[in-house]
Amino acid sequence: MRSIALGYHRDPQTRAAFMEVLTKILQQGTEFDTLAETVLADRFERLVELVTMIGDKGELPIAMALANVVSPQYMDELARVFVTIFDAKHLLHQLLINIFAKEVEMADCYQTILRGNGLPTKIMSFCFKLYGSHYLYNLFAPILSKMIIADLRSYEVDPSRIEQHEQLDENRKNLRLLAHDVFQAIIDSSSQFPIQLRILCSCLYQVVQQRFPQHPLQAVSTVIFLRFLNPALVLPHEFGIVDAEPLPRIKRGLTLVSKILQNIANNLIFTKEFHMRCFNDYLRSTFDAATNFVLSISEPINLTSIIPSDEHQPIENNLLDSTAPSPTYPMSYISDANVLALHRLLWYHQEKIGDYLSSGRDHKAIGRRPFDKMATLLAYLGPPDHRPLDSQWISYDMTATKFEELMAKTQMHEREEFKSLKALNIFYQAGFSKQNNPVFYYIARRFKVNEMNCDLLIYHVLLTLKPFQAKPFELIVDFTHTCTDNRFKTDYLSKWFICMPDCFYYNLQACYIYNCNSWVREYTKYHDRIL
Repeated sequence: MRSIALGYHRDPQTRAAFMEVLTKILQQGTEFDTLAETVLADRFERLVELVTMIGDKGELPIAMALANVVSPQYMDELARVFVTIFDAKHLLHQLLINIFAKEVEMADCYQTILRGNGLPTKIMSFCFKLYGSHYLYNLFAPILSKMIIADLRSYEVDPSRIEQHEQLDENRKNLRLLAHDVFQAIIDSSSQFPIQLRILCSCLYQVVQQRFPQHPLQAVSTVIFLRFLNPALVLPHEFGIVDAEPLPRIKRGLTLVSKILQNIANNLIFTKEFHMRCFNDYLRSTFDAATNFVLSISEPINLTSIIPSDEHQPIENNLLDSTAPSPTYPMSYISDANVLALHRLLWYHQEKIGDYLSSGRDHKAIGRRPFDKMATLLAYLGPPDHRPLDSQWISYDMTATKFEELMAKTQMHEREEFKSLKALNIFYQAGFSKQNNPVFYYIARRFKVNEMNCDLLIYHVLLTLKPFQAKPFELIVDFTHTCTDNRFKTDYLSKWFICMPDCFYYNLQACYIYNCNSWVREYTKYHDRIL
């Protein structure tokens, strides 16, 4: 900045030389171009830090205020934003402790915990979806493969529904063997139970124990089987465990097994369903093993042993009691879409957040400082970026599910344009890696920005990845001969990250870049804020 004075020097030659140098600097482009973006990124980072800020007593003033005032139509989005942001900051346990504590405080009895459709239930469901898909696939896929091979077996044990050629005793035997295989697989999988879901179970156990000291184990057991394991077992095709809907005979067997598992989880025998009473002796023999399984996944976790030392955050002491070795905490990240969604949610609810904090019972302890910081940051950031209604394709509300539904309603997959794009093999799956993961290929040079519809390409990628959404996979990106004709425009580049479900990022094990030329490097440098 001191050299600016040379532009006003008395000597004309000095002034001319300075202006020539300054002109060249500006033409080449310097950090002036990214100064505004750097400031903006810093403010967004401060916004995330403010939301994840922990009080002296472990409270989350801004996050819990937003959780209590958020409009119902934004709950699904807030659940996604909260889980991804707090997990990336290695503070998922702190979020769950606070959210579950509020849920348990409002419950009349332990049986009603997480049975509604509020934010705590949505956060729990999103955790199951994001962190549990790979576990469920490894757990149930082998069993379902055996069932499909032996698909002539019948599992019907209700005399009023049995076919004439079937034997009731044989069916009971088939169902008991199937139930045993499923239950044993669950019991044996405790060491593979995802670390984030262990944190969830541990937090739930802890807060229920404080309110209902006699029933923390039953609460965790009921939730894990009712909301996590049984839905995947009954509807495996919707969880990506199998490619197609099972045959009715197999579906019936899975439904009956889920009933047996739920009774095991609740520590109950069959009384009302007479045709299921023959399994009561088996139920009694499993209660102890089920209890030990739930206890093992609900143990307090030593977070200091799984989080890198330079990333430690304040942690509640009661979560540091376990001396058992823990796996490494998986890497996570905060996407731009989630940060922008957080900005929008805070902006729309800032007045209600202020009212909630000022009227809360902890107002004296917390004070106005967190809210004042938030209001100042939001004022600097300004209102969320709005786009015209006809530009809903690029809206930050356009999640993968909504995008896919919109494309399906317009029957895009039936159009010749979509079939032609699919035939170009721009994106496809072929072969498996050494780790036996399916490998996907993206051939960049085959996409022509001025000739093809990018929406159709995104839709094609979503449909291609969908059968593998619960499995780990690897990606190869081939940039051979890639140039400006093969680029994505800025708005569609953002849309890629918005429309791809979080579970795809979570299950992507490796990405290999082939022939990254100078044009690609310049393109990624220019779009560094998005990428």
